[in-house]
Amino acid sequence: MAPDLQYGGAATIGARRRQEDAWGTRLLPPDEAGVRLLALVADGLGGHPAGDEASRIACQAFLEAGSGGSGSPRECLRRALETANRQMREAVEASPELGGMGTTLVAALFHTGGCDWLSVGDSFLFRYRGGRIRRINPLHTVGAELDEMARRGEITAAEAASHPERPLITSVIQGGPIDEVAEGGLPLASGDLVILATDGVETLGEDGIASACGRHAAHGAEDIARAMTRRIEEIGSWNQDNATVVVVRTPP
Repeated sequence: MAPDLQYGGAATIGARRRQEDAWGTRLLPPDEAGVRLLALVADGLGGHPAGDEASRIACQAFLEAGSGGSGSPRECLRRALETANRQMREAVEASPELGGMGTTLVAALFHTGGCDWLSVGDSFLFRYRGGRIRRINPLHTVGAELDEMARRGEITAAEAASHPERPLITSVIQGGPIDEVAEGGLPLASGDLVILATDGVETLGEDGIASACGRHAAHGAEDIARAMTRRIEEIGSWNQDNATVVVVRTPP
């Protein structure tokens, strides 16, 4: 991947009293795999103790651990997740009042030809190409499980859509065993956009995200991220969650 890989992020607090999202990027010296950039977003659990502290710990630990050491991109991501989870546990052991804190996370490690990614929880990874948006990672939510049950014919689509526990998250980083981790590789072509985002961007929907990508593509990755958070603020939903977006664009 060429040296002019672009990246940037933006966040809005929405209608919440505090910002519980965190995000980070780290440019890396190329290695034998051509690894060049680590990007991530984390979303601390609202309604739990210290959601902001949880996302901050996970983000900082993941960036530090994912930036060094040997191994494949996938191995680097797994090692970074283990480190973030361990530091979460150590923080709770040192300060028991933080017990119950946790965070979601989605991260991508960019290298020659594409990126490897890893996610826990309900934060998003999208790829925008040729005017179309595609979600890459599965979501660890009750809603996703219900939709799969509907697909298999075990319940109706209406039952899945109206279930009261649909928003609940089924896997988080809390310092203990992590129930589910999704991971994969994503091939990238010239001019592709990769978007990492917390679930607050659901206000835009995939069409709104694609629209922001298309309208602002000529202005750079950071401008695209800012356009999304600005549009969320313009919509002004009364219960708007924190929303954080990191955009990475491959060179044309």
